[in-house]
Amino acid sequence: MAKTGVRPGRAPGTEHGNRQAILDAARREFGAHGFQGATLRSIAKAAGVDVALVAHYYRNKDGLFAATLELPAVAGGLLAAALSASPETQGEALTRAYLGLWEDAATGQQMQALLRSALNNDVALARVRELLLGATLRLEVAPLVEPRRTGFSLAISHLLGIAFARYLGKIAGVADLDFEDLVARVSPAVQLHLSTLDG
Repeated sequence: MAKTGVRPGRAPGTEHGNRQAILDAARREFGAHGFQGATLRSIAKAAGVDVALVAHYYRNKDGLFAATLELPAVAGGLLAAALSASPETQGEALTRAYLGLWEDAATGQQMQALLRSALNNDVALARVRELLLGATLRLEVAPLVEPRRTGFSLAISHLLGIAFARYLGKIAGVADLDFEDLVARVSPAVQLHLSTLDG
């Protein structure tokens, strides 16, 4: 038998290419079905690789799931930058930055996977907290005192509800709004959370 240079049970292709295909497929599967509903076999099939290759790179579903939750470093920075905006524009800046993560093709699937899975997975829930609270920790100027931290938590909770309605629940009147209209309608409520509890 001629040697092909490909190990049994593994798909041909570059290591980077295979890893990226697996991660992309995993984000789609976790985003659509959550942690419990997605399987290594369904992810491998969607990625076009053998399931043994998935196990080789990530060991198990927990390892693969953890890898899919890594958002680009810019994500937390965007939220922190929004909170560094002038007080009268923070509501719009935070609304645009947070919902923009859902709109962006580079981060949208990860945000969906996070929110779906956070409902019944402690790892995902911890990652959501890390992403959101990490934004406040990145502030180097005027760090959040307790009243402002409360205001930020209320604002983010409001935005989480909007994200669930628009991107997961597909609720009419929210899901079909133009993004700019959505930001314009939601920003005043977010601004209220941030400003009425300002320390």
